[in-house]
Order: sequence, then structure tokens, then C-alpha cells
Amino acid sequence: MRPVIEKNRFGLRHIVYIIMILICVVAIGIGVYMQFFKDEKLGVIFGITKEKEDQELKELQEKFFSIFTNDLEIINEYSGNIQKIKEDGDIIILAYDSQEQKENYTMDVKIPYFNIKAENALKLNQKIKDVFKDKSENVAMSTSNINTIYNVKYKAYLNNNILSLVILSELKEGENNQRIIVMTYNYNIETNCEVTINDLILNKNIDTKQANEYIKMVIDNSQEENLKLRELGYPIDVRDTNSEEYKIENAKKFFMGQNGYLYVLYPYGNKEFTSEMDIVIIR
Repeated sequence: MRPVIEKNRFGLRHIVYIIMILICVVAIGIGVYMQFFKDEKLGVIFGITKEKEDQELKELQEKFFSIFTNDLEIINEYSGNIQKIKEDGDIIILAYDSQEQKENYTMDVKIPYFNIKAENALKLNQKIKDVFKDKSENVAMSTSNINTIYNVKYKAYLNNNILSLVILSELKEGENNQRIIVMTYNYNIETNCEVTINDLILNKNIDTKQANEYIKMVIDNSQEENLKLRELGYPIDVRDTNSEEYKIENAKKFFMGQNGYLYVLYPYGNKEFTSEMDIVIIR
């Protein structure tokens, strides 16, 4: 009986070895797949398809204007110390709140400030005042007979040490087209410095080449109808997505938003009377 026992042990040992080798082969295969198909790697492994991810981004894009709920959303809490201007307030506070309806204007303005006692934060507060507070005062002081509607709202996100604030204003003056202005402010509450787009590219380990291709695709898709009309000979303006303006490294309006995703915005109303805007969301 002894030789039989040794034979059984020998066979069992080899089965264990074979299982371990198979596990190693599968692990190597997954590693190779993840290296060459990194855009889809997590989706396949965890059962999340690229179609579902694309659908999520599309829904976030469509719901962009609903994010402005005048509050701070904490994605990941920051554990460090923050020196505040108003100790009992949050790091983003509502500094100016006005709702008025007069004969020549209607106004609903909620303007936030950084509640951080640091030179760079105070500079951002001054920029916010220059754009939004001063405009609200001009509207209130105007003696023009032109009816004006002016609204301001905001949303802030905290993702570890990155604090992002995005402010949107809607302006309608008489018969002029509605104008939507969007300003974004990104701040590192650990270093008390402004955050640049390149900081976020590094933070999220974004491949700039892939990001630029994605930005071009999203914006081209958004103006697909205009492209078709221009091909038919109609004098339709379309965006030149090959322009340096649309390179992610040149983005001027951006913020870390829901789920820690990077929002890259092209609000054309910042320069002219229009409500048109392109919104690109990058995981």
C-alpha cells in the first residue's frame, strides 16, 4: 500500500503545480491585455463595458447645467489643516446672495468665495468679484429701459487636496441673444496655489494624445449637423477642432467634478453673446 500512497501524493503535488502555472499564465495574459488595451481594461475585467462608460459620460454631459446647486460636494475629504477666514464656515461660502425684481431687471445672484486665509485664495476671490459681483451691481444701478435678466449660480467639488469651483452666469439683455459665461477656479488647499491644467493631467495620469483625439471627436460629434450643412454649401460656421485651442494642455476652463472626472469646457459666451458651449468629460 505504501507505493500507492506515494503515487497519490505525487499526482496531487503535480495537480497543484499545474493550477499554479495556469494562474500565472492567466495573470500574465491579463497584464499584457491591460498594457495594450488600457482604455477598456478595467471595464472588461470588472464587467463594465465601454458602452456603459460612454453612456455615463454622455449623461453627465447632458446634465451639466443641473449641477449648479450652490453648494460644495466632497468627493474625497482632505485631512490636512485649513486656515479659514470665517472659522465656522465651509471652505467655499456664499458671500453674496441677492434676488431682486425691478421694473427694468430681474436678478437671482449667488456668488461664492474661497473661505481660505491665503494670498492666492484672496486673489481668486478678487477675480470672482470682478466678473460676477461687479456685473450684478451694474445691472442694479442701470437706468436703461432695456429689460435685463441676470442669474449667477455655482458648484464646488473637493477631491482630496484639489478644490474646484465652477461659476455660471446667464445674461439676457433686451433682444440680444442669451449669454452664458462660465469661469472655473482650481486650488490646491495643501500648497495654497492655483492648480493648472497640467497639474490635473499629471494628477490623473492622462495621455495627452488620446485626450486630444477624444476632445476632437466629442466636439466634432456635437456639431455633426453643421458639418453636413457646410458640406452642402451652406455658409455655416463650424469649430476648427484642429486648432491649438482644443488641445487639452491649452485648456483654460476646467475642473475636477463628479466622480473625480476632469471637465474641460469651451464656453463661447465668455467672449461673445451666445449660450453655446462644448463640454468634454475625461475619466
